[in-house]
Amino acid sequence: MIYTVTLNPSVDFLVRLEELELGELNRMKRGKKIPGGKGINVSRALRQIGIPSVATGFIGGFTGGFITDWLKREDIQIGFIDTMDETRINIKLNTTSDNISTSINGRGPNISRTEVQEFLYYMSRVREGDVVIISGSIPPSVDRDIYHRLVAICNANKADFVIDTDLDIVLDSLKFNPLLIKPNLDEIEDMFGEKVEDYDKLIPYGKKLLRMGAKNVIISLGLDGSFLFTGDSVYRVYGVEGECRDYIGARDSMIAGFIGTLFRTSNKYEAFKVATAAASATAFTDGIASGDEIRAQIENVRIEKIEDGRQ
Repeated sequence: MIYTVTLNPSVDFLVRLEELELGELNRMKRGKKIPGGKGINVSRALRQIGIPSVATGFIGGFTGGFITDWLKREDIQIGFIDTMDETRINIKLNTTSDNISTSINGRGPNISRTEVQEFLYYMSRVREGDVVIISGSIPPSVDRDIYHRLVAICNANKADFVIDTDLDIVLDSLKFNPLLIKPNLDEIEDMFGEKVEDYDKLIPYGKKLLRMGAKNVIISLGLDGSFLFTGDSVYRVYGVEGECRDYIGARDSMIAGFIGTLFRTSNKYEAFKVATAAASATAFTDGIASGDEIRAQIENVRIEKIEDGRQ
């Protein structure tokens, strides 16, 4: 089974305005509420490619009820720990006149020690053959070592894990051999303290992350595609053409496409192709792309094998 962990989920209120006038009454052109949180996005994208998962983390209040009701309608299994405090609301504001996006994120609920212990006990069920996808922020009331404790559970129970959160936590987890990490170009520069002017210069860094313990590394380049580092092989995928509407969920869809396909087929090349299609399809639509939209993009994905920085 695949478990997705979202410790600080949200209800995302997507608001579109013609333009924002500070200090004045603004009327939205369109508004929509959707479940938010990186792990939740992964579960939703997995469902679209036909892979079951269990969405877990902390959830509470009427906002938490909105999320669980939505996931149930999408036939996603839930294993959230109910909290006394309510799940946060995030506002995602887009002004159509200048196509600028602004986010106002809620702080997150207060999580008790008892609730944390209940969550860790729930996760102790994972076993060899399971994959735990750990992503997103940690509620401010929860100690930052919760991800370290979760990785230790996976390691002790021989379950694979994926980590996609703050860079210091990702780097610290490498010694436990994550199944996948997925930094972008900016994060690579922050990890290694170097400015990368040429995409080919990323290849030594991707290989180094493998030597540091990651089993697979995807370095994303936004509209220019991404690299996959796995074993002795390096693959480059080029950007899929299309009109980008929103990046929200694209990164999570890529993780879902890769892990879900790998879980089903054990074929890393095919997993990389589906991952790219899922990320592109989500970027080209509002919200998480449908299975049909993802499948339609697969034929547009072009992958080349790179050796020593040369084709």
